[in-house]
Amino acid sequence: MSIGWIIFIVATLGWHIGMYGMFRKAGIDGWKAFIPFYNTWCMVEKMQLKRYWFFFQLVPIAGQFITIWITIKFVEHFGRFGLFHHGATVLFPFIYFPYLGFSKNEKYAGIPVVKNYKKSVAREWIDAAAFAVSGRHHHPYVCF
Repeated sequence: MSIGWIIFIVATLGWHIGMYGMFRKAGIDGWKAFIPFYNTWCMVEKMQLKRYWFFFQLVPIAGQFITIWITIKFVEHFGRFGLFHHGATVLFPFIYFPYLGFSKNEKYAGIPVVKNYKKSVAREWIDAAAFAVSGRHHHPYVCF
């Protein structure tokens, strides 16, 4: 077995084990974290997102970004809105999710925390700039 497969297996297990803990904290049966697609369905329902977000993740290529967005939104329901938390969700979920799921200091905060969160002006500009820069790279046939 190559090192690549070992990393893939460890990362996949870390993601799912972490989600198991996060699901339990959110009041969702932990076993549901291990079922592909059903786990994101459970997140969409728990966060009361529009159900079409679940189906958008089935669109080839773009769907991967929707799945990442769904997990970022789920992390926000733990009261974690910062750039560090979003970066850890995207780059190191196999470490970050077990931390959120099993740390005694981390709690599921729910929808009220998300509704009451206001981004700083600086964060709004950073998000807008990141969107603009990434959008240009994802549309090679659009001329600017």
